[in-house]
Amino acid sequence: MFWLSYIVIAIIIGGLFYARQDEMYLVQILLIQNLLIFIIVNPYFSYEIYFTILQDLAGQAYHIGGLNNLLARGYTFLSMMYLHGGIMHVFGNILVLFLIGIPLEDRVGKKWTFTFYFSTGIVATLGQYTFNWLQFLSGAAGWNVLFVPNIGASGAVFGIMGVLVYLYPKDRITMLLGPILMPNVRVDLAVGVFILMQTGIALLSPGVTNVAHAAHFSGFAAGMVIAAYAKRKGVLQKEKGPVRDYTKLKDLVQTEREEDIYQKIIEADEIEVKEAWAEYLIKESRCPNCGDGLKDEKCKCGFEVWED
Repeated sequence: MFWLSYIVIAIIIGGLFYARQDEMYLVQILLIQNLLIFIIVNPYFSYEIYFTILQDLAGQAYHIGGLNNLLARGYTFLSMMYLHGGIMHVFGNILVLFLIGIPLEDRVGKKWTFTFYFSTGIVATLGQYTFNWLQFLSGAAGWNVLFVPNIGASGAVFGIMGVLVYLYPKDRITMLLGPILMPNVRVDLAVGVFILMQTGIALLSPGVTNVAHAAHFSGFAAGMVIAAYAKRKGVLQKEKGPVRDYTKLKDLVQTEREEDIYQKIIEADEIEVKEAWAEYLIKESRCPNCGDGLKDEKCKCGFEVWED
């Protein structure tokens, strides 16, 4: 193995061990890791070094063609998530991960964000490998499709999308629409538009082999399935505050001042800030059903702030 490949592996392992501390979000650490590794491993610096490291750390569908291959190259299921093919590839992934990953980690905590990210990333890779093997076995592609390097965090990022849209569809995030950032967009709308765009790209460019569409859709589906399981089992553990759908507070808004407070809640990045403003809004508001003041997030008429 090339010596720079060992440095990449050290960055991956070191960063994940550091993530056990509370100083930073896991998503922030993932962003730093991906940028740092891209600086070390990119085609602009040296094609020879870049392709040498790809041979060491990238994934290939051939790796699941036999038990020996899988055991020998199993580590690539992790390492390939940190490799990217160009500036747009890496920046696109880390920007979307930042926009959706931070809101998710605020809600479910670091441990579950770790579980969701890496489990969906592995499923996404398996989905792409399966698609490549089906192409080969059906005769739709030659044997070389089994050796196409599989790289990038896209599958895991799509997995996080699936998790977020399943668990918190009515929450609001900043949406990336091409080069435009659109704040305060509902999760289900933002993710829905993104998936439709991805579907359109896949249908309009079926012959493009350097985009892992199968990994994207596999990761997204895996995210929804794993999130459904976690929610059904009630195993999500919140580390940074209660899990709330803050859009329910919209029912309390009756004045312009209350509207301003509500917007502060929706736009706040930190869960502690959201909770502080939510508590203030509830104290200042009156029951939308009977007009009486609220006490302990409830009204004597039966209205409850957080009730579905």
